[in-house]
Amino acid sequence: MKGDVAGKLVLCPTPVGNLEDITLRVLRVLRECDAIFAEDTRVTQKLLSHFDIHTPLKSFPPGARAARLRTLRELLQQGKTVAMVSDAGTPAVSDPGSELVREARSCGAVIEALPGPSAVLGALGLCGFDVSAFRFDGFPPRKAGDRREYLRRLEHEQSAVVWFEGPSRVLELLRDVATVLPQRRVFLLREYTKRFEQHALGVAAVVIKQISTPPRGEFTLVLEGGRGAEDSFAQAVDEPRVQQALALLRRLGISAKDATEALRLATGLPRNELYRMAVSAHKR
Repeated sequence: MKGDVAGKLVLCPTPVGNLEDITLRVLRVLRECDAIFAEDTRVTQKLLSHFDIHTPLKSFPPGARAARLRTLRELLQQGKTVAMVSDAGTPAVSDPGSELVREARSCGAVIEALPGPSAVLGALGLCGFDVSAFRFDGFPPRKAGDRREYLRRLEHEQSAVVWFEGPSRVLELLRDVATVLPQRRVFLLREYTKRFEQHALGVAAVVIKQISTPPRGEFTLVLEGGRGAEDSFAQAVDEPRVQQALALLRRLGISAKDATEALRLATGLPRNELYRMAVSAHKR
């Protein structure tokens, strides 16, 4: 260590798209620090070149993490200041940066996290949903079966759910949401802060029609919480008439499941609410 001064790791958010979004504080740290650890040095080098910053740059690739963690520890034990950046946005969110944080903490370094751009917070602010409670789930499961099972577990989730998704899988995700959670609204944010930023809002089947084919860019999506979907149901449905229709179908010997599906196709109303009403109608 350099005297009794511990090294420092500084998490530096970088622009998601528009370079003007970088803060003066981040620029100062990137200029004054001893080294910058980057998710992809090719991406970060463009940023540094734009702002005429010449601090030594080190990559943090999956195949060489053990060696890079040793390098980080050595720098911190020498009392150096190391900045960490991701390709875009806040580091350590859906990237390997958390490993650097754990390594820095294990050797007693000071750790700072600077404020800055975040596509997650941008999408939450733009969606208009009740986001007093939300969860960030990163990238949804890649395999279709796993993804649908994951979505089924969200049927009764009352908090908004935020995802990142790339252009190659965003349509698959929306199609699965349209199948599993057909009445839940989705807000889609494409290319946040960039020239061709796009917003789309509605149930997944509607949002799909607003995306260019093939999809281009990076996507942040917000799934409305279940409480919002139930409120929309209460406002949209004439519940007494639906109950009468369900009661008639049940008296004709139609099962609750089949009666639910028939009225779901006819009205577009949520399956879980219709099924609850169908079961209730049979008990009367």
